[in-house]
Amino acid sequence: MASGFGSWHCLVAFLVIGLASVSCQLRNCNLYEGSWLFDDSYPIYEASNCPFIDPAFDCLKNGRTDKDYLKYRWKPSKCDLPRFDGRDFLERQRGKNILFVGDSLSKNMWQSLTCMLHSAVPGSAYNLKQEGDLSDFSFLEFGVSVKWLKNNFLVDEVQEQIGRVLKLDSITTGDQWAGNHMLIFNSYLWWLHQGQPRGWDYFQVGNTTMKDMDILEAYQIALTTWSRWIDGHIDPLSTQVFFQGISAAHFNGQDWNETSEKTCKGQTQPVLGSVYPGPSIPAEGILSNVLSMMEKPAKLLDVTLLTQLRKDGHPSIYTGQAESTDDCSHWCLAGVPDTCNELLYTTLLKINPNRTSRDAPAPSPQPAAPPAPSPPPAAPPALSPPPAAWPPSHPPPPEAPPALSPPPAAGPPSSPPAPEAPPALSPPPAAWPPSSPPPPEAPPASSPPPPGSWPPPSPPAPEAPPASSPPPPGSWPPPSPPAPEVPPASSPPPPGSWPPQPWSPVAPSPWAPASPPSSPGGNSAGHAVSPAHVGYVLVKVTAVLLVIMLL
Repeated sequence: MASGFGSWHCLVAFLVIGLASVSCQLRNCNLYEGSWLFDDSYPIYEASNCPFIDPAFDCLKNGRTDKDYLKYRWKPSKCDLPRFDGRDFLERQRGKNILFVGDSLSKNMWQSLTCMLHSAVPGSAYNLKQEGDLSDFSFLEFGVSVKWLKNNFLVDEVQEQIGRVLKLDSITTGDQWAGNHMLIFNSYLWWLHQGQPRGWDYFQVGNTTMKDMDILEAYQIALTTWSRWIDGHIDPLSTQVFFQGISAAHFNGQDWNETSEKTCKGQTQPVLGSVYPGPSIPAEGILSNVLSMMEKPAKLLDVTLLTQLRKDGHPSIYTGQAESTDDCSHWCLAGVPDTCNELLYTTLLKINPNRTSRDAPAPSPQPAAPPAPSPPPAAPPALSPPPAAWPPSHPPPPEAPPALSPPPAAGPPSSPPAPEAPPALSPPPAAWPPSSPPPPEAPPASSPPPPGSWPPPSPPAPEAPPASSPPPPGSWPPPSPPAPEVPPASSPPPPGSWPPQPWSPVAPSPWAPASPPSSPGGNSAGHAVSPAHVGYVLVKVTAVLLVIMLL
C-alpha cells in the first residue's frame, strides 16, 4: 500500500516537474527564430491517408518524386518544439469551434490541421461538409469543429454597377466570425495580384471611390478596419484570436542567391541556416504595427522567416494541372503548413500548459458533494468537520447534513434539527441540547445524567442506530458494549473523544482506536489528514517551489 502510494507520488512529482520545465523553456523562447533540420521521423502524417486533401496540394499524388522536402523539422534557436499531439489538441478543444478566415493559404493551413488531427485519431468518426464559402470538418467524438471561411481581404467586397468594389473601411460579414472559440485570420496573397484576375475593380473609403491606390496603404486601412472589428466584437475570455503571418513566395532565384533560377521549380532543399538572403516583405511591418495597436491583441503566428527558407516546399508544377502552371505560393501537403500548426499548438501550450479541457472538471468539486469521488483538495472539509460546529446549546447548521455523510441515522425523533437531519447526521446523545427533554420512551432507562453533565460523561451509545425508535431500556448504561455497527473499534473510545467520532466518514481508520486524541480538537485534526492528502499537498508545494526556482 505504502509502496503504491510512493510510486504514485513520484510519478506525479516527475510529471509536474517536467511540465513546469517545458513551460518555462517555451515561455523564454522565440519560436520563430531558427532553422530547418532534417528529421527522418517526419512527416507527421501520410498524404495518402488523408483523402480530403485538395488535389492541388497533394504533390506526391501529382507526380513529385523527391521526398526529402517532407523530412524537415523547424528548430527554434533556443528550444525545441514539442511534438504535435493531435489527441491532446482535440481534448483541449473538446466541444469548441475553430474557424480559419482568409484566402487559399488559410485553406492550406486548415487542410493541414484536419489531416494532422485525423491521423492522430484515424478511427474517430468525422463529418466534412461545404456550404458556399464555408467548409466544416467536424470530429464527432470530441465535438470539435474545424472550419475554413473563404475571405480574401477580410473587408467587404461588393458587386456594384461599376464593378467589384473593395470597401476598405467596412465589415458586414463579421457575424460569421462571432460565436467561435478560436479564430485564425489571414490576408495578403490576393493583395499582390496586380493583373487579372484581381479581387477588385475599385477601392472605396468612406464616400470616396477610386480606381487605384497604393496597395500597401489599402492593406493597412483594411487591417485597421479588421482590428477595430475585433476590439469591438470579440471577448478574449471566450475567443482566442490568431493571425497567420505573411507567407513567402519564391518566384525569383535572386532572393536566395541563385540568379539562374526564375521560380521554385526543381528546388529540393531549403535555404540552410537561419538568415534569408533576400529582401524583407514590406507588409510584415504593417501587420506588426496594426496588431500592436489593438486593445485586444491577436497573437501573431510569425511564419515569414520559416517560409522564406523553404523554397523547396511549393507544389511548383505538381498541382495536377498543366505543367505551364508553376505554383510557388502555396505549399505541398504534407509539408510546411504542418509546421505552422505545430507552432499554433505550441502557442496554446504556452498560454495554458495544463493538460486538457477533459481534465477541467476534475479540480476540487464543491464542498457540498463529498459523497462523490473527489480529489484530495475537497477531502479536508468532507473528512472532519470541527466539533465546535456542534455545541450542545443549538441545533446543527442546515448545510451540514450533505457535507458530513455520517454512519446510519440514530437521532431521536424529538431532536431539534429539521426532519431530514436525523437520518443524515445520526448525532449521538451528546449533540442534544441540554434543555431538550428526553424522549418519552426514555424514562424506563436507568436515571439519565442531569442536563448540565449530559455531553461530557455520556458513554458511547452504539445501540442508537434505530432512527425511528429509542434504544431498549437496557442499552443506555455505560457498561454497555459497543454495537456491531462499529467494527473497527475494539473498545469504546474515551468519553471526551466520543462527540466527533460518529461524524468522520473515515471511522474505520486503523489508527483511530489505537491512539485516541485527548481532546475533541485533536481528534478532528487527526481525522482531517490522510496520507493521500499529505502527498497531494507535498506535490503541490514542490511544484510551486520548482516553478518559482525556474523563474
